[in-house]
Amino acid sequence: MVLKERSLKDKWRTQEVWTIFFGGRYIILLMGLFSIYTGLIYNDVFSKSINIFGSSWRVKFGDETLHKLDTVILEPTPYNYSRTSEYRQMYSGTPYPFGLDPVWQLAENKITFTNSVKMKFAIIIGIIQMGFGVFLSLWNHLHFNHRHSIYLEFLPQIIFLAAIFFYLILLIFYKWTTFDGSVATQAPSLLI
Repeated sequence: MVLKERSLKDKWRTQEVWTIFFGGRYIILLMGLFSIYTGLIYNDVFSKSINIFGSSWRVKFGDETLHKLDTVILEPTPYNYSRTSEYRQMYSGTPYPFGLDPVWQLAENKITFTNSVKMKFAIIIGIIQMGFGVFLSLWNHLHFNHRHSIYLEFLPQIIFLAAIFFYLILLIFYKWTTFDGSVATQAPSLLI
């Protein structure tokens, strides 16, 4: 509908449902693009994991390899020998380039890990969207020459947003970059 806008504009003008969808064609396009982006971040399409970049994990059970196992608990420490002697898991230490490593779909601790990552991604994207909205209000205040609104609305909003939520985003990235699997149990909780 977006690419062939001119030829479709007058085609079914009398159809009410068509005019509703045609009027919202840009919103439909953006919803599709953002759902593709979210699927890439969470590494799934229709709730099925996709493997684009391979995995950073190598897990062996004697003769068994990871693809023959049903589940495994993943502990992301570089070249870690686990609790049992026949079980050896290795993490290369290089993070997955974009999204979640597909090996997490096999992990027993998948729910704990993915819920934590999804919540942090949701916070980051939501706060960026809120900041964008606050800066759009600044643009409106400048356009309509409402100088008092800049001091009494925009500045308190951006100070509040930065003091609490931008600080939270900095903490999330600090925790992601500072604490690897070998010291993950010592990482502070962001809730506290």
